[in-house]
Order: sequence, then structure tokens, then C-alpha cells
Amino acid sequence: MKEGFLIGGGLILAGILLQVAIGPIRWELFAWPVNLIVLILLLAAVGVMFALRRKVYAFEWMMHAGAAVPCLIYATALTVLMGLLPQVEEEGMPWLCRMLRFWPFVLIWTWMMIISALAALNHLLRWKLKEIPFILNHLGVVVAIVSATLGSADTQSLSLTVFTGETEWRAEDDAGMVHEPGLAVELHKFTMEVYPDQTPKRFASDVTVYTKDGKTVRGTVEVNKPLKVNGWKIYQYGYDVRKGPESLYSVFQLVRDPWIVWVYTGIFMMIAGALCLMLFMAPKPVRQ
Repeated sequence: MKEGFLIGGGLILAGILLQVAIGPIRWELFAWPVNLIVLILLLAAVGVMFALRRKVYAFEWMMHAGAAVPCLIYATALTVLMGLLPQVEEEGMPWLCRMLRFWPFVLIWTWMMIISALAALNHLLRWKLKEIPFILNHLGVVVAIVSATLGSADTQSLSLTVFTGETEWRAEDDAGMVHEPGLAVELHKFTMEVYPDQTPKRFASDVTVYTKDGKTVRGTVEVNKPLKVNGWKIYQYGYDVRKGPESLYSVFQLVRDPWIVWVYTGIFMMIAGALCLMLFMAPKPVRQ
């Protein structure tokens, strides 16, 4: 496994050099259709590696524990750091507080994806029923990683402010740029419930959503209970805190992630693989 740890360390060093030289990863540059082109090239590269595995030792080695275990250790360590440190998408924050834009993190997980893809192909080639758990696990990792990274460029998060009795089509992104998301929100009423000490207990908005394709959806939007319309999730985000229950407007967050279905697909594949592994590997009862 020495080679595995050396390669992982080399990827981290290369990532740090890239971070210093060109700055953090700008995922917005990978928006559709660039992410599709990158995906095709990546899958083609994996296919070539697998086809040449008998001729190139490195490609054969990548399908074994000597490559997988060190990579998993590096990936786990970086992911634990991401979970322990606050992640903020503001410019100028420390590298480890913007882990998804940190080159070493992305390179290690890309390495993990390639290893998993090669392992999945290897298990598919020697197809047997008992290979199903390994195929599901490895393909699940590939699908989840690819969808979460390349798909992040297509994720949109917009802020939309609507006054009571009015309808608003325009929303703003984090940079203050105005967008028309293809739907409008009409605010009928903002309501708030408070505790005896007057701190907010619940706040929600009674709205009607209109879409450009002619849909009309009436519903209530409150914290952690978004309204889903045409691929958008509409969250209750804010209100006029100075007026509290008498607020005349609501602030909504509109989130759209077209790749999220594939992220969940990858996760469910890994869960199914784990369940199948327990089923197939369960000890058989001893006959008396």
C-alpha cells in the first residue's frame, strides 16, 4: 500500500499547489453542457484504463486494495475535517472552510471515483450473483460522486422578496444578479406564532405560485417545509424582523438541483449493496 499512500499524498500536494497558483475550484465553469462533456471524457478515460489493465500495471493495481484503502483513508480524513469545520461560501475564507472548492479534496475524491469505477467494471466482467453487492456499492459511489460534483454547477439558489398582495417574478443570486426563474410567487398572507417571551415559534406564508407553462399552485411555505414546483423548492427564508408578526413581506429561497435525483440514486445503490452484502454473506445454518 506504499504506492497508494504516496499517490494520495502526491495528489494532496498537487492540489495545494493548484490552490496557490490558480485559486479555488470555480464550479460555475462546469455548468451544462460542460459538465456533460467532462463526464463523457472521464468515463472514456476509465474505459481506456480498464481495456489496458493487462498491459499497464498501474491500471491493474488501481483495482485492488493497495490503491483503494489509502485513498479511502485520505478521503475519510478530509471529509471528517469538512464536517468539523464550518463551511462558508465566502471569498477569503480559509481553504478548509471551503472544502468543496479545495483542490486536494476534489482530487482525492476524483481518485476515489476512478478506483470505484474500475472495481465495478472488474466485478461486472466476472459476473456472478455474489458480485451484486460489490457492483452496487462501487457503482453507487461513482454515481453519487459524479452527480454531486459535476451537478453542483447546475444548482441554483435564488432569493425572492414578495410583499403581501403582490406577485414577484424576479429573484436575485448571491452576487445580486437578477434572474427570472420561470415562476412567480404571490404572497397572500404572512403568519407568525410566538412563544410567551415573544421569540418566533413558527412563521409561514400563504402563497400562490404561477409558472410560465401555465401551472397555478396554492400552498403554504414554512421553514423546512418547502413548496415544490417545476423542479424548484421554495423555502421560507425570512421576513421583516422589525415588525415580526406584522411583517408586510416574506423572503423566499428558491433552490433547483437537477442532479439531486442521481445523487440519491447513488446513495440508495450503496444502501442496497450493503443490504445485499449482509444477505449474501450471512452465515448459513449448520445442519445437524
